[in-house]
Amino acid sequence: MRLYRDRAVVLRQHKLGEADRIVTLLTRDHGLVRAVAKGVRRTRSKFGARLEPFAHIDAQLHPGRNLDIVTQVVSIDAFATDIVSDYGRYTCGCAMLETAERLAGEERAPAPALHR
Repeated sequence: MRLYRDRAVVLRQHKLGEADRIVTLLTRDHGLVRAVAKGVRRTRSKFGARLEPFAHIDAQLHPGRNLDIVTQVVSIDAFATDIVSDYGRYTCGCAMLETAERLAGEERAPAPALHR
């Protein structure tokens, strides 16, 4: 399958191996997507900081068998700096991200109402 590009909000991330991460994205056209960001935990990573929770990004992904692969990321808005600096905002924001992930339902089911 071909590469696809979509706007997304980073909902969560998990470590995978020494240098990779699994990120959960809520995309506008493809719904909930889980993808591998290869080499993102290295110090010389091209887009490591852009894949933090609360980030609004434009991502290019390659469909994989189980997980997609992140090939390019461009930041649209970085809400993380304002949210992480205040504990009350952070806990509320984390609850909202978790709620959005649960409301999105199954993977790859478009949810345009959630991505406004």
